Amino acid sequence: MPGGDPLTHIHEKEKKEFCQACRLLYQAGLVTGVGGNLCIRVNEGFLLTPTGFSLRDLKPDNVSVLDEEESLLAGPLPTKDAAIHLNILQKRKDIRVSCHVHGAHIIAASSLMEPGDNTLPPITPGFVYFAYPLPMLPFLLPGSDELAAEVMKILGSGTGKALLLQNHGLITLGRDYAEVLNIAEEVEEAAHIYLLTQGKGRYLTQEEINKVKEL
Repeated sequence: MPGGDPLTHIHEKEKKEFCQACRLLYQAGLVTGVGGNLCIRVNEGFLLTPTGFSLRDLKPDNVSVLDEEESLLAGPLPTKDAAIHLNILQKRKDIRVSCHVHGAHIIAASSLMEPGDNTLPPITPGFVYFAYPLPMLPFLLPGSDELAAEVMKILGSGTGKALLLQNHGLITLGRDYAEVLNIAEEVEEAAHIYLLTQGKGRYLTQEEINKVKEL
């Protein structure tokens, strides 16, 4: 509309696609209850999951709409983890979608490993291709400024697209919904296999890792 903020009139199709992506995360078992969140850059602003709503049945009218200055234009208050997503999307123009999941195997594996630059071992080609090496932050309070700042230190620059949060979950980044979901599913599968093998399975060699990365 002339003279109006374009984000107050975001096409219903974009919100519906956002809600469909949220349901895919829930159906994949990557989030439960009101946990997990999603954010996408659209036009001159952002769509985010709202605080206190489950991704299983999120409705378009309940999607949080923010302008590029991060002011709320429509919908409920955004997720308490909004700063994590907004900080990254404001800085990295190669990324359009930011996702945070609570996969059970991801969290279980993170509780068994020490934080660092390379945590989950190279156990599947898919994981190696999409997310290896996978760094992990030590546990920090969800929704805290400290967590958002530490995430930004790792994912705010460079080309990394995944980060483990100890006892908390995983953050994935991508150009679209499919990419963030693919990365999350590959990490969840690798974490599951890691747990099944009790950390004693065969891992890909460096030569194999190099070849997979070249695919």
